[in-house]
Amino acid sequence: MDDANLLTVQQEDSIFSIIQDIESNIGSQIAVLTIGTLNGDSIEGFSLRMVNEMGLGRKDYDDGILITVSVNDRKTRIDVGLGLEKIIKDEIAARIVKEDMGPRFGKGDFFNGIIVAVEKIKKLIEENKELVGQRP
Repeated sequence: MDDANLLTVQQEDSIFSIIQDIESNIGSQIAVLTIGTLNGDSIEGFSLRMVNEMGLGRKDYDDGILITVSVNDRKTRIDVGLGLEKIIKDEIAARIVKEDMGPRFGKGDFFNGIIVAVEKIKKLIEENKELVGQRP
C-alpha cells in the first residue's frame, strides 16, 4: 500500500510479485506500507497497529511481516510476527533497514530500498522454511 505515492504502478507490481510468490510457495505474508507522515505517532506504535488491523500472517503460524516507511519522518520499521522471529531476528530486521533501505532512501531511491529488503526477507524465509511458525 503506497499511500505516500513513492512508486510507479510497475514498481508496485514488481514488489507485489515477490510478495505473492512467497505467500503462494510458503504461506508467509509480507506487506509494505508507505505513508507521508506519522502525525506525531511513534513508528513502533503506528506499525504495530497496522499489523493488527491488517491481520498479517496466518493465524496458526503468526508469520506476517510489515515494512513501514514514513517518508517525511524519515522512519522505517520492519515488524516480524512471532512465527518468523527464529528466521528474522530483530537485529537482522534492523540491519536490513540500516544497510539496505536507509542508504537507498537517502538518495531518494525508495523502490530499490524496498525491493532489496523484500528480496532479502524472501530469501531468508525460503532458506529456513522449516522454522516458519516456530516461536522463539
